[in-house]
Amino acid sequence: MILLFIIVLYAVAASILFCFIYSLGKTAHESIGRYFRRLVVSGGLTVGTYATAMVMNTGQKAMITYSLYYILLDINMLCLLFFMLRFTGIKKDLTIIRRISLCGLGIDFILDIINFFTGLVFKCSQCFDNHGTGFFRVSERGILYSYHIFFNYLVIIGTLGVLARKISMSPNIYKMKYAGIIIVLLGMVVCNSLYLKLNLMFDYSLIHYAVLSFVLLYFSVIYVPRGLMERLLVFTVANMKDGIICLDVDGRCVNANKPAREYCTSELDDSILDLQIKRWFSEKISPDVNDDSWESERRIDGMTHFYLIEYRKIFDDRRKYLGCFFIIHDRTEELMKYNAEKYRATHDMLTGIFNKEYFYETAKALIDKKNEQYYIVCTDVKNFKLINDVFGVETGDRLLKQLAQVVSGFGSDRCVYGRLTGDKFALCIPAVKFSEEIFLEKFSGVGSFLENAVFKTHVHIGVYEIDDTDLSVSVMCDRASLAIKTIKDSYENVVAYYDKHLREKAMSEQRVVSEFEEAISTGQFHAYVQPQISAEGYITGGEALVRWIHPEYGIVPPSKFIGIFEQTGLICRLDHFMWEQACIQLRKWNDQGLQDCYLSVNISQKDFYLLDVYDIMTSLVKKYTLNPRCLHLEITETAIMDNPYTQLPLISRLREFGFVLEIDDFGSGYSSLNTLKDLKADVLKIDMGFLRGNDHGGRSKTILHTIIKLAKALNMEVITEGVETKEQVRFLTKSGCDIFQGYYFAKPMKLSDFEENYLHAQLLM
Repeated sequence: MILLFIIVLYAVAASILFCFIYSLGKTAHESIGRYFRRLVVSGGLTVGTYATAMVMNTGQKAMITYSLYYILLDINMLCLLFFMLRFTGIKKDLTIIRRISLCGLGIDFILDIINFFTGLVFKCSQCFDNHGTGFFRVSERGILYSYHIFFNYLVIIGTLGVLARKISMSPNIYKMKYAGIIIVLLGMVVCNSLYLKLNLMFDYSLIHYAVLSFVLLYFSVIYVPRGLMERLLVFTVANMKDGIICLDVDGRCVNANKPAREYCTSELDDSILDLQIKRWFSEKISPDVNDDSWESERRIDGMTHFYLIEYRKIFDDRRKYLGCFFIIHDRTEELMKYNAEKYRATHDMLTGIFNKEYFYETAKALIDKKNEQYYIVCTDVKNFKLINDVFGVETGDRLLKQLAQVVSGFGSDRCVYGRLTGDKFALCIPAVKFSEEIFLEKFSGVGSFLENAVFKTHVHIGVYEIDDTDLSVSVMCDRASLAIKTIKDSYENVVAYYDKHLREKAMSEQRVVSEFEEAISTGQFHAYVQPQISAEGYITGGEALVRWIHPEYGIVPPSKFIGIFEQTGLICRLDHFMWEQACIQLRKWNDQGLQDCYLSVNISQKDFYLLDVYDIMTSLVKKYTLNPRCLHLEITETAIMDNPYTQLPLISRLREFGFVLEIDDFGSGYSSLNTLKDLKADVLKIDMGFLRGNDHGGRSKTILHTIIKLAKALNMEVITEGVETKEQVRFLTKSGCDIFQGYYFAKPMKLSDFEENYLHAQLLM
């Protein structure tokens, strides 16, 4: 008998271990899973320890093992309470309960230790069954055993209270699982009470541990309340945005939610649900088709809705037909979002016409049809940035919108248009529809856009006749824009056409830019000098000028590359190179004992913006240990007065350091006396182009003579460049000019020729 009971107890412990293994990774809530695993582990150890205590071979070992059993029993009861609190969600914070429980557990643990010496808790004795098999059992329970009973029953009552409260709060479909747990716990309590009351040989309540473990495993991991899935499905279908219609095997409608009924009773079709289903089967669905879909439109509440209808058959595990259902998906919002995103991706947000990328795409599709000749027309507003600065961005935006209206006026199924960027618009128009007169007439209305009689808006138009349809539209637009550049500064010519000459010029400019790196790294740029002769005929210096000696084309005229480098900003690197070449040459002359020689170098307008001119110049003269007065700095009036608040202090710092400052090309542009008033320079350099024209002996000479006298009065030395005749030399000498430069004396030459033939020479004036 005893052996059978012990085997049963070990089987119970094994079954509890099975629950532990099965629960690994199964619980949806990891916190509940941890508490469940603690419960079944402590339960299995409790049952196994009880069985082990019974088969001990000495009373002392049995006493120790039973003490361990009572401690594990306490732990198991607490694990049960904590699991129920977490499982039911009655109490989230278990800190206070845990502290109280640990105190109670600690007291019982101390009592079990005291029991070894006093026997006041319980005593063990050996018994024999009917077959003479001996085993140890708890035969006597002392007064302190009451605390153990009180502690465990208090925990059990608390657990039952938690379950009872949860049952009172839960819907009917959830009450079953909590009630099932209560029944098992009550069974355990009853069996344990009978064991204690009747002083039975064995505690049969331990067998309930296996039952409890399986019940808890089932209800926490496996169980789904009856009717929950049905109600969940009904609730889900009823609250879906999509319409759902379900039919049974006989074709009867068993369920249809609100969106489905709204679809079937729309403004365009007031047929009832059954008629709509019959129409679908007759018009859309074939008998042998298991699934299908189609699109539909309905007008609901004054608005057209777009739907996707899906049809599906339902089969059981044996492929027996059970029924079918329809899903009515309203795609209206999706299509609206898609169309809005597509619009944003293909249209310019300010003007509402095609953006650059979509214009390129649609224009290319139009051109590729190759059924007629097309033009690419691009527009550009002259001084548009100035309009934004003077009149404000809002005014500029209104102008762009008006331009978009003008451009869209040319639109048709054979013409597309768009905004490329900023104030630049483009059209792809059939050649037969293009008329320069019409374009001028349409865009002329933009001229008076601003309410300002002085400031007029000018729109330039570039036209490219498509002669190569394989080109990308972006390149075609570049060619039309290239034509605009030829009239960019004109107020009269507003239409320009692209031709091969422009292409060759653009390619030539691109080639010049692309060859710059190699040219400067391989020494193709050389410093030439044009001598400067004093009024007494002495030559102590000259102007350093750059010359590009190309290995293939020979000497490239400065007019072919200086302007291009100024546009691209490469002029800054070239100027820096020339400044250092001049310093290297001055160092050589100083080493030869020529201390009073000088060279003039040019500072371009962009140098002030892209370079630290002061730092570079001062570093160069320090690097080559030069007297800064040997390096004359030529600065154009435009470069200075373009940003006088920044440039004038810089000029003053350069003069204070010791450089000789020259105002270059005075008289060649829109010269201002403000320059002479505000700028303290050492030299005024006058361009003889001032005298070119029809008034050689009149007003021009008088003005030039006056400028020289004015410079003298300001203690400025005067250099006149571009001197070409003996008559000019005599006039300038008489007027008081100090130094002459021009072809009359010498052209720009190599440094070696200048040193050999001109440096420190005296010419007859």
